[in-house]
Amino acid sequence: MGLTLILGYLWNLISMRSLEVSVDRRSRRVRVGDDVEERLTIRNLSTLPKPTLEVEDLTDLPGYASGMAVSLPTKGFRSWRTQMPARRRGVYTLGPVRVSNTDAFGMFRRERFFCDTEELIVYPRTHYIPEFAIPAADLSGDSSTRRRSHDLTPHASSVREYAFGDSISRVHWGSTARLGRLMSKEFDLGQSSDVWILVDLHRDVQAGELEESTDEYAVSIGASLSRKYLEAGLPVGLVAQGDQRYFLPADTGTGQFDRILEFLALSKAEGSVALESLLAEEEQLWGYHSSLVVITPSNRPDWVVALRELMRRRVRVAVVLLDGVSFDGFFNTRDVVPQLYTAGIPPYLVRKGDDIPVALSRVFTSAELEDAQELTATEVRV
Repeated sequence: MGLTLILGYLWNLISMRSLEVSVDRRSRRVRVGDDVEERLTIRNLSTLPKPTLEVEDLTDLPGYASGMAVSLPTKGFRSWRTQMPARRRGVYTLGPVRVSNTDAFGMFRRERFFCDTEELIVYPRTHYIPEFAIPAADLSGDSSTRRRSHDLTPHASSVREYAFGDSISRVHWGSTARLGRLMSKEFDLGQSSDVWILVDLHRDVQAGELEESTDEYAVSIGASLSRKYLEAGLPVGLVAQGDQRYFLPADTGTGQFDRILEFLALSKAEGSVALESLLAEEEQLWGYHSSLVVITPSNRPDWVVALRELMRRRVRVAVVLLDGVSFDGFFNTRDVVPQLYTAGIPPYLVRKGDDIPVALSRVFTSAELEDAQELTATEVRV
C-alpha cells in the first residue's frame, strides 16, 4: 500500500509537468444566437507520455462547455476547436484554462491553470422590423417620415421656380444667381421627433429561461426598434429599471445604437420597480413631441392607467406585450388587452417562438383575444 501511494503521487506529479497550453479566442463581442469560437492547444514538452489529462476552459457563459479528455504522446500535442452559441446577453469571463489529472488509482488529483482571462460581451439579437409603426408627433417641422410642407421649417429639401405670393425668405439666392431667375426653396417636415424605448425588467413579471425568456425577447425587440428609428434619423432614448437604472437621453447616430446595445447587454431582469411606478418616475422625460414604445410581459392594469395619463399629455404610445403564458409563466399578459383597447392603444403581441418581425407587423386584435379566451375555456372544460 505504501508503494502504491508513492507511485500514484509521483505519477500524478510528473503528469502535470512540462505542459504548454495556448488558446485562440476569436470572439470578443457577439450577439445572442451567434457562435462563440475558440481553439485550444496543449503540448507535451517531456519525453514521458501523459495518458489522461482533463482540459477545460473555465467560463461563466451559460450553456458553454469546452472540456476534453486527452492523451498526449511523447513530445506530442492535441488541438481542437469548440463552437457553442451564446444563449443570453451579458458580460462574461472566458478563461483561465484548467488542466487536471488523477493517478491510475484515483487517490491524488492535481490541477494547473494556464492562460489569462478575457472578457466577452454578448449583445441582444436584433431584427429588421419594417412593418412596426408608432404615431409620430405631429409638429411643424417634426415627423417620423419626410413629406413636403408649405410651412417654413429648418429642412430645405429642393428648389423650384418662384411663384407669386412666395415670401422673400423663401428665395434661394444661390440658385437665383446661377440660373438668372428667381428660385424658391421647398421644405419638408424633417425628422426630429424623439422615440423612447422603455423595457420592463421587473423581476416579478418575467418568465422563461436563457434565450427563450421574456426579458431576452424584450431587450431584443428594444434593440431592433432602436436600430429601426436611428436608421430613420430619429433621436432614440432608452429607459429600463433592472438591477439598476439604465438611462440614455435621446440622441442620433451609430454611437447611440452602440451605447443602447451595451446598456441592454449589461441589464439584468432583477428590477424591484413595477412598470406603473417606473412610468410615474420618468414621466418628465416625455412631452407632446415624444413617442414612447413600452415592451413588457406585465398583466397589471395599473400601468395602462399610467399610459392613459401620458396620452392626455399628447405623448404617442405603442405597446409590445410578451405573452407570459407562452413562456410558461403563471400570469396571462393578455388580461390587459381590453384595457389597452379602451385606452386607445392597440397592442402588439409576441409569443415564445414567434418570428419577431412577423409578430410586430400587425396589432393584436380584440377578435383574436376572444378566440383565445374561448379556446382556453374549452381546454379548461375538457
